Amino acid sequence: MTPVTPNKGLLLLDGAQYEDAIDWLHQHYGADAPQSLFKGTAYEPIGAAGPFLLNASLGSASYAAWRSGTDLQHGVWLASPLSAQQLLPILQRRLRIFDEHQRELWLRLADGSVLRRAWLAGMQWPTGFWYGVESVWLRHGNATVCAWENQTPEFDSAPANKGLVAQITLPELLLHALSLPANPEKNA
Repeated sequence: MTPVTPNKGLLLLDGAQYEDAIDWLHQHYGADAPQSLFKGTAYEPIGAAGPFLLNASLGSASYAAWRSGTDLQHGVWLASPLSAQQLLPILQRRLRIFDEHQRELWLRLADGSVLRRAWLAGMQWPTGFWYGVESVWLRHGNATVCAWENQTPEFDSAPANKGLVAQITLPELLLHALSLPANPEKNA
């Protein structure tokens, strides 16, 4: 069963794919208020390169570009009743994670191709990882797919407001799936 696309959401976007990413986003999607996930952190000076969060409810320019597969096709669409200002600090707390050996790692949370590899491998996220998010949507082929539904969006596994300090441990199998080659279906 495929869930119905909710009306309200936000788009996570990795800025590495765009030259002068913040300027380009403001020029083309300024109405959707792109903001860096590094906003208000020690990494704010490099925030112009992303990752970014954009208001992307149905009807917005950024949602239309993501859904149609133009410009923003590598983004991750998050169905959420929260505003960008509410979700920003929640996502910041998920940019750095622990592996099972308690090593702190950066997570490419805003890169749809990275998350798609985990989805294709059938991986699930720990309960509480996607706090405030009802479902996570990716582009696959020429379509949008609901990769993960969050049955407990009210549960937060990283509740302490510590900025970019890791609080969540991801299982090795999920980390492995996130780091698979870019086209795992071609390597099978």
